[in-house]
Amino acid sequence: MDRNDHPEELVLGCINKDRKSWDAFVERYSKVVYWAIRDRLRRYGYDHSEEDINDIHQDVFVALWAGGKLSQLRDPGKVAGWLAMVAGNAAIEYFRRARRQSPPSSVSLYEQICKDDDGRTLEEVLPSGADGPDRQAQLNEARAELASAIEGLNPKERMVAGMSLLHGMKHAEIAAALELPVNTVSTTVARAKKNLKEKLEKKRLL
Repeated sequence: MDRNDHPEELVLGCINKDRKSWDAFVERYSKVVYWAIRDRLRRYGYDHSEEDINDIHQDVFVALWAGGKLSQLRDPGKVAGWLAMVAGNAAIEYFRRARRQSPPSSVSLYEQICKDDDGRTLEEVLPSGADGPDRQAQLNEARAELASAIEGLNPKERMVAGMSLLHGMKHAEIAAALELPVNTVSTTVARAKKNLKEKLEKKRLL
């Protein structure tokens, strides 16, 4: 088996500036970066062109290679999910830097979990008694509990759920990026949502 079949060894080779590893890395993860950029821009309502996507795509890989950003990756085995996050953030920063459009309103993971059921937002789910600073504190606590809940998922669920719910990638795109059957991705996302809801219900946040 080629060493480049292992994400950990592939990432290490790139960090050490091995050109062969880098070429294999770009070929393997180029689509992940592209999808993450495109979906983040669509999801947040930015008016963009194919040229914008390509510019951001290039910026991401320049940062990874020339900027040494790959050295920030804590778990090389989760590189696909990490790349989706980096690419999505780069897409928002690209438009923010150019000041072509106002920053969009973020869509929380909490809202994504509820959306499939009844479309409620975080603000609508929580009790409405609090107001002003107390209300904001309540929302902050709920978001913190949500972050803790997703960290408590098993590694596979955490990666797939993150790519689906945080980065807006379609199940088919996640399947292609992680080399998994689409049915497996769909089942994993559904199970992750169920686990997240159970954790939040225990905290009386759903």
